[in-house]
Amino acid sequence: MGHLMGEFILKITNLEVCKGPKQTDCNDMSARLENGTTLLLNVHVKEDVIPNRGKVEAMLNNKPLLRLQMKNPCDHLFMKPLFQRIYNVTNCQFKKGHYNLSINIEDVAQRYYGGMFIYGTYTFKSVFYNDQCNFSCVTLEVTFSPKKSK
Repeated sequence: MGHLMGEFILKITNLEVCKGPKQTDCNDMSARLENGTTLLLNVHVKEDVIPNRGKVEAMLNNKPLLRLQMKNPCDHLFMKPLFQRIYNVTNCQFKKGHYNLSINIEDVAQRYYGGMFIYGTYTFKSVFYNDQCNFSCVTLEVTFSPKKSK
């Protein structure tokens, strides 16, 4: 068996918008994939909202790898730069409005997580909400494979 970790090629193999824990949703969201690396989100935020709870679970080859429970996800080391860059938010308030977002997951993985991953199939489920409503719930299945040397 060769290297288990290193520079990678990423391919999103599945995407699902799920239901969060609250009865109502703060926004309407639809998502689709482009080129296996880009996530296209169409989000209609119904009212100004601040998600104050979050949960991210990661599985590697169907085995639990990581579970993060967050109060104030916008203050979280990993989530803060993502929220700021993707939604262009300050002080964690997501303004009422319509957003068309394009997120290159490969770029995010390279930039924020050092560009080194253990190879395999990951499932990431992220849920963000507040006391009143669900902000987002997305499940992504992503395959990381070795980058071929040139």
